[in-house]
Amino acid sequence: MRIALLLPILLSAVTAASQPNFDRNYCGFAPNDSIDLTNDGIPDLVVLGFRSGTDDEPSSSGNCYLHVMNLPGTSFLNSRDEQGRWRLKVYNKGDSIRAVSTRPQDDLQIPLVNYTDGSIPVAYWGYGGHAEPFIVTSELGTQHYVFLIKGKEQDRHGSFTIEPPVRSDRVNIHVGVLMPTDQPFTVR
Repeated sequence: MRIALLLPILLSAVTAASQPNFDRNYCGFAPNDSIDLTNDGIPDLVVLGFRSGTDDEPSSSGNCYLHVMNLPGTSFLNSRDEQGRWRLKVYNKGDSIRAVSTRPQDDLQIPLVNYTDGSIPVAYWGYGGHAEPFIVTSELGTQHYVFLIKGKEQDRHGSFTIEPPVRSDRVNIHVGVLMPTDQPFTVR
């Protein structure tokens, strides 16, 4: 009788301790990190990692992705493709950006360029049986992105670049220009 009572207790202790430090961060991501482009204390962007792996536990192989995404109040300049989807627009150093229009939008004319949400792929790599090396998005360091931030007192727009990372846990962003939205600027 005692064995029947002690056996389930002993088995639960063995199974609970079988994987004491089980780590599901297969990709080595740092915690999500927010970035303040305007130094006003309000985060504008987030560095976000996600993975896609096999269904077995622990996952035996998969892929890891690192992106920079906008947070509420911030948007990226996008353009429409042939199918009508918004695609993140990439600029070169020296390109001119017009001032943001303040007149009401005419619903009969669909804009080809607009500020909307977006996601910038930074790097990807694999883990486990099908591991791929750490691969940074091609020409990431030369691509400039234009953003718009709706602020408490003033709306601003500007440009930034992403320094190509060498590790999965650190992404550096450099603001090139930050101007009020009623002024045009040159991307740098």
